[in-house]
Amino acid sequence: MHYDFNTARQGPGTGCEKYDKRQQIFGTDAVIPLWVADMDFAAPDYIRQALLERVALRAYGYAECMPAWREAVAHWLRSQHRWAIEEDWLLPTAGVVPSLALSIQLLSQPGEGVIIQPPVYFPFFGLVRENQRKLLLNPLREVDGRYQMDLEQLEAQAPRARLLILCNPHNPGGRAWSHQELTELAAICARHDITVLSDEIHMDLTYPGIQHIPFAQAAGACRHLTLSSSGKTFNTAGIGGGYAIIHDPALRQRLQRVQNTFHLNGETLFSLAATEAAYRHGHDWPGELMAHIAQNRDRVYAACQGSPIHPMAPEASYLLWLDCRPMGMNDEQLQRFFVERAGLGLSAGIIFGAEGSGYMRINLATTPAIVDKAMTQLAQALSDL
Repeated sequence: MHYDFNTARQGPGTGCEKYDKRQQIFGTDAVIPLWVADMDFAAPDYIRQALLERVALRAYGYAECMPAWREAVAHWLRSQHRWAIEEDWLLPTAGVVPSLALSIQLLSQPGEGVIIQPPVYFPFFGLVRENQRKLLLNPLREVDGRYQMDLEQLEAQAPRARLLILCNPHNPGGRAWSHQELTELAAICARHDITVLSDEIHMDLTYPGIQHIPFAQAAGACRHLTLSSSGKTFNTAGIGGGYAIIHDPALRQRLQRVQNTFHLNGETLFSLAATEAAYRHGHDWPGELMAHIAQNRDRVYAACQGSPIHPMAPEASYLLWLDCRPMGMNDEQLQRFFVERAGLGLSAGIIFGAEGSGYMRINLATTPAIVDKAMTQLAQALSDL
């Protein structure tokens, strides 16, 4: 199937966060927005058609998760990730982040420790603190331009922890964690009775030749649950929804009960319809998408060659982590450089934790024309320095 990755479908004045929050985030609308982790591309036609068919029924009452949805999700995991699950392991959710919050409340008590691995997706920090848990950091180590887990430091932190939130694949560093890395992490967590909450929303977005390893396949005796969504892959994040994969029936029932308590279930008409259509018809989409993203990645590589900006080679996601430390700027100066001199709205690395200081995150999920314009502006700004 042919997909159009050369036309930007998002833009200002449409209630699109990426474009319409530029003034609030950057202090100006005059930046190319390459920050929020969604895509400028149209979602595939089979998703649009599924939504139109649901709209055409003209009644939008409470939704029920039908067997076809479970069949589609299970088939996707089996065919795309070699992960054979039972359909009753699936639990529709309101989304990955709400489910992480509910899981923290369900599986730990106020004051207990929750480990995260910075630099990492910035809502993880708030999820721990705002739920009155103790934030424990297991910072990643950069080795030869690539992040690795510090398992020795994790072992030292583990006795104080009840939970670990895993970002798999990793945002913003782009690591697709190996089976060995996940097995070693799982062994530590099992020894210390730590439950792993694995955020796998970027699981479909691996570069050619890279295979995503679900944490569940390496978990062994480690207690765990997996949270994901089709929204990141198919650019339907604004529709909401997601799912949990929990093989332990008691844990699954407990999460379902707490969802009901907060009225945060995932059975909404349009999220169910979009996910089913995506997973039933979209098997060629991730490969074509990531081939396009790889071309945009190479455009950024070329623009940064010989400059003080060094991209970290990604294995997954359409997000690229830029090491700007050789520029010799503090984080405030770095943000001003990109906004005021280059006219680019990127995510500041410091929001991903202190370990992100000196970095910037750029979103590659846009058209070649936009990337080329951004890189021309960046090259000129660097030249003016």
